[in-house]
Amino acid sequence: MNKMIVLLIFFNYIVNNIKHMLHNPFINPLKFTAMKKLFLLRKSLFIAFAAATCGLFSIIGCAAQKPAAGRQGEAAGGEIRHAQASKALEEGRFVIEANEFYLPEDKSPVKSSTGNYISMEGKRGVISFTPDLFPKTPLGNLTITDDTAEITLEKRKKNGDMQFCMRMTGPANSQDRKVIITLYKDTDKCHVQVSNELLAYPVVKFTGVVRPAGE
Repeated sequence: MNKMIVLLIFFNYIVNNIKHMLHNPFINPLKFTAMKKLFLLRKSLFIAFAAATCGLFSIIGCAAQKPAAGRQGEAAGGEIRHAQASKALEEGRFVIEANEFYLPEDKSPVKSSTGNYISMEGKRGVISFTPDLFPKTPLGNLTITDDTAEITLEKRKKNGDMQFCMRMTGPANSQDRKVIITLYKDTDKCHVQVSNELLAYPVVKFTGVVRPAGE
């Protein structure tokens, strides 16, 4: 902005000098006509330059404001989704759609196919995993349904994350499940660990998204 002011002062100085020369009675008429044309030309160039410069600074200012506005919009959207997800978990009416699984035999995350989820509505809890992820695991250990499922908010972490614990009773003691759900701050994304309640070892870990049931 300072450079623009200096340029405007410089052009104004030139225009004033030309004006002064035009009013000089000792200047040859031909030279006077030529100088007048030059004055009008420089005046037009000055106006065009000033308009273009103002437009450029306006564009730059708008461009600088857009990223900031975009970030604020994303942050607000994340807070809204987090509030919806935390409410769904606290009320026990949610669906967690799995995105990536972390399996013991795989060094890198495994992308989830459709049909892998954990849900709860009222007291009815469902754990559903597809056989393609666990080909050696009996199907009865992949899909578990319980009509007496419970979920509690265990703690709010200092970093803003929320940790929930869901417990489900399977057909056999070895199928009882403890599900630790960590809902990340300002988002609806979460980390889930499903453990064998009887033997206290993790069955699977995955990341996913929390949605209110029915959406």
